[in-house]
Amino acid sequence: MDLVRLGVSELLSNVVKHVPDPRCYVRVLLIGGEVTVQVFDRSRKLPVVGEVPDWDAESGRGLWMLREMASGFGCEHTRHGDGKIVWFSCDLVGAFGE
Repeated sequence: MDLVRLGVSELLSNVVKHVPDPRCYVRVLLIGGEVTVQVFDRSRKLPVVGEVPDWDAESGRGLWMLREMASGFGCEHTRHGDGKIVWFSCDLVGAFGE
């Protein structure tokens, strides 16, 4: 599975579903052998990613799965306090399904 595409899709879907103002922007950083994707949105509410998802629920597994598959995952408020950043990183080798 293409982890970068999966991650971008999950993060953008969450913005559309959970943020009243769905305008956001995406930053992709390539540093050394790692790619990091950051999604900035206008909500200060940080996502909560539990230890084990409810497998019977219709939603709520995407960020958990991304956190488990990526080499790094996190979320934090923006420096200016007007929103948040949700990000993940993974090794560049194999990150694009190659």
